[in-house]
Formats: sequence, C-alpha cells, structure tokens
Amino acid sequence: MSTELTDVRNEESPAAQAGEFVGVRFWIRTAARLIDWVVHYAVWFVASLIVGFGLGLYVAATNGDIGALVQKMSSRPWYAYVFSALGLLFYHTVMEGMCGSTVGKRLLGLVVISSEGKPVGWRAALGRSLAFYVDGLIFGIPAYDSMKPPLQQRLGDKWCGTLVVKRSTLPGDKVFTTHSFAATLLPGLLADSACYFLTAIITLI
Repeated sequence: MSTELTDVRNEESPAAQAGEFVGVRFWIRTAARLIDWVVHYAVWFVASLIVGFGLGLYVAATNGDIGALVQKMSSRPWYAYVFSALGLLFYHTVMEGMCGSTVGKRLLGLVVISSEGKPVGWRAALGRSLAFYVDGLIFGIPAYDSMKPPLQQRLGDKWCGTLVVKRSTLPGDKVFTTHSFAATLLPGLLADSACYFLTAIITLI
C-alpha cells in the first residue's frame, strides 16, 4: 500500500487508508479550542464553589472573619493567570496523552495522532500543549500561517511530530489511543482543577 499522503480534497473522505493521513483545518481546531476553554472555566467555577463552601464551614466552625477571606478570594493576583494557563496545559496534556482528544476535539470528531499513525504519548502531548502558547499568539496567526495542506500542522505539531485528523477517516483496524475517553475525562478535569486549588491556597496563606 502506498504511504504517500492523500490530496487535500480527500479530507472529508472516510476511506483514508493507513499512512495517508490528512489534517483538519484551522477553524475547526479553533472551535474545539473554544469549547475546551468553556470546559476550563466551568471546571474553575465548580472548584471555586467547592472552595467557597469549605471556607464557609471553616468560618462557621472558628467564628473567623468572613470579610477578610472574601476580600482575599475576590482578588485576582498575577499568579492566578499563570495557574490558569497551567490548568489548560495539564488538561490538554493528560487528555491528549491518554486518549488523543480533549472534550472539544471529541465533540467535533477530532483526534491527535503521531505522524506515524500511533498514539501521541505524554512527551508529544506536553510538547504540543506548551507550543500552543506560541501558536496562539496574535489571535493564532503563527498557527494559521504554519498550517498548510495536506497535513495542516501548526508549529507545535511540526515540532512534536503530531497530526490532528478526523476520527472518522482513521482505519478501523488501528489503535490510535491508549485509554478510552471516559477513562481520561476525570483525570483531565482533576489536573485542571488542581491548579485552581493551588491558586486558592496561595491566595489564602
């Protein structure tokens, strides 16, 4: 079987054969990223409710100063932005490293694989997640400029040897993930929420 890449016109075809991977375009990947940002902020909102509930119990038990705690928690220190970025980084790394898809990619039928058609693994997942903070500069212009048919690789994909493809185009006899999506979702969300809890602990100290 030929290992040459298919023409970009076959991007929507489910008949793509092994080794003939075609990447998906910039805008659908942007949509997946926006969904993941919604997931991230939802996770942090739930984590803030948990912290708020815990502080309420603490104040009730110790008769502490609720006003001082509220004032601390309502501040937005610089390191909160750092931990927020780390939360997204860990979320993407865990989910793509284990099952190839974040929530956004899963909903849109996308999966990350290596350029050889194998699971990406932890190192590549971390590398491409870190590289997003370069690809995403100036509203994603570096990524958009880098993505050319047929592979449509952003800079992080090129550096880490990865591709984002439609799951429906993958041959059914190949295994492209190491864990199921369901088994990966909880660890991914916990990795993200852990960064909020660290932010809260540092703020309260």
